[in-house]
Amino acid sequence: MSAVCLVILFIGLLLDSTSAGVPLPRYEALLKQQSAPEDPSLGLYDDGDKVVRLTVDNFNATVVDQNRGALVEFYNTYCGHCRRFAPTYKTVAEHLLPWSEVLIVAAIDCAAEENNAVCRNYEVMGYPTLRYLGPGFQPSAQHYGQNLMTQDVNEIRELLAGMVAAENLTSSHNNSYWPNVHYVTENDSASSLFEGLSSVTQYVAVVHEPENTTLGIEVALFMTQWPAVAVRRVIDPAVAAKFKIDPANLPMSLVDRKGEITAYAPEFANGESYAKKLEEVLGKKNITPRPVKVHQQVTTPSPNEAGKNELIKEVHRNKHFVYQADLEQAIRTVLHNEVPKKSEISGEKLLALQRFLAVLQRYNPLGANGRQLVSKLKDFVVQFNEELSGKHFEDEVKRLEQQLSPVYSSTHFVGCAGSNPRLRGFSCSLWTLFHFMTVQAAGNEDSQDPLEVLQAMHGYIKNFFGCSECSEHFQAMASRRKIWSVPNKEEAVLWLWAAHNEVNQRLSGDATEDPEFPKKQFPTPDSCSECYRTPVSKSESLEIEWNKDAVLGFLKNIHNPQFVSRYGVQREELLHPTEDKMRQKRQISSVFTDTDMQMGMLLYAFCIVMMILAFKLFAFKGYRKKPYGHDLLGKV
Repeated sequence: MSAVCLVILFIGLLLDSTSAGVPLPRYEALLKQQSAPEDPSLGLYDDGDKVVRLTVDNFNATVVDQNRGALVEFYNTYCGHCRRFAPTYKTVAEHLLPWSEVLIVAAIDCAAEENNAVCRNYEVMGYPTLRYLGPGFQPSAQHYGQNLMTQDVNEIRELLAGMVAAENLTSSHNNSYWPNVHYVTENDSASSLFEGLSSVTQYVAVVHEPENTTLGIEVALFMTQWPAVAVRRVIDPAVAAKFKIDPANLPMSLVDRKGEITAYAPEFANGESYAKKLEEVLGKKNITPRPVKVHQQVTTPSPNEAGKNELIKEVHRNKHFVYQADLEQAIRTVLHNEVPKKSEISGEKLLALQRFLAVLQRYNPLGANGRQLVSKLKDFVVQFNEELSGKHFEDEVKRLEQQLSPVYSSTHFVGCAGSNPRLRGFSCSLWTLFHFMTVQAAGNEDSQDPLEVLQAMHGYIKNFFGCSECSEHFQAMASRRKIWSVPNKEEAVLWLWAAHNEVNQRLSGDATEDPEFPKKQFPTPDSCSECYRTPVSKSESLEIEWNKDAVLGFLKNIHNPQFVSRYGVQREELLHPTEDKMRQKRQISSVFTDTDMQMGMLLYAFCIVMMILAFKLFAFKGYRKKPYGHDLLGKV
């Protein structure tokens, strides 16, 4: 019996080995505990910046129907142009902080899924988009704020000052800090300047404003934190002279309630310099400003530094790996964020979406539930011949996901994760997804169209990709590289590889580059030395001569679904079994039939029960004999 039990025990252990995995690295184990989808970004602004961060939860309460204006940037975290503009926008916010009682500088991240409806309703067509929303602003059809068509700090300041000056002062925005934008006239005197002002106001600064400038209103805005002084502007030289102003030498004067007037010469001819001079004068009179009002910010979660470092080490160790997690994040972002932001999807956009979903259905890297979702979503979209709204598409995605849940095996980037949450991410994963699909298409004999993936990619990037500048660059490159002349599916794989390397070369050293993952020509020599026809040392200074046959083989190998890494996947049971697990099952099934396995498990359980009963029986007999032995010894 013991021999039979040992055999059955061996079978049981063998069965267990098919489901047991290698212990997870610390970072991967941490990911296993998380189920919420990773926010594709933490935004481009944090607690240390003066930019007011907006979300769907606080947008209306912060900028709609308020008694002050707002400059709002609609941006997309993974947009390279937005990333390069972010330092400039931070400077704008810092520079205009003294204006905050009249105008705030704010931003909303359209890469965050939660903000889809806001960005869609405000008909944001490109990123970054700057809009001025005045006091009392209410969104309506064809009116979603005034666009600022510049990204220069000085021009932004001048445009905003002009917009503040142009506000209809008869409207009741009920803001006591709103500056008096009316010019001083010949009917005004030193005493009349104080009419209607609070007793707290001890001085009036009169500023000469050259024609076609906003100098005076800028000074007024910079001084809103100083209740002791009001600012008025004058344009007529004769009127300016009444207040001891010489436009060329002493362009500003300070008037007190006694009628005394003192003229001053700021260091520079700009609003900030004029305000600095006034602050200096008021400081000598022991007058201080009010504290700048700080607007409540959205809390920024702290990144897990230990987990991030573990992840970076993993990716550096396996730099040419393709990760399942990245493929899934690309699809999730496309379906949940990129497409739903479009208010209307019609004409070329609708055709591009239908083509993209058809290709994604054919070469879908998701598990069974994910494949059903994409298939049903494609069938839903092809029903529309003229127009589909982004909201309708978003609702259908959510309905299907709820019906088929769980869909995604992973909620985080792995190979495309950056050293900073604002780097790499979706744009990296989208390249990975399209590379994966070109390789799958090359091995698919059912479709003979060499352009199916490239056409779907071109249409998607042109019509849906959130980085407008990136989209324009790609379209120009596609035309220059003759994308529509690719002769076969293997050449399509190489076309996309060469295009990606061109983009890497263009962005090498760019402000958007992740220092942990510098832009290099791929594959690198240490990943595929045979991909280079010229020695590596020479290739550093000369144009690389590629062995394209080796490159093609390399790309096919790393994008083989059986070799896609599942590191960081939280729910591997949603995916198709790997070849290793299938092989283990085949090895067992080749020795034992299903009936054998069932009988073996029954015998295994029966043996365990019998062994327990036998143990109890012998133990009981031993206990009964023990007193008798003790008596015999006692007699001796």
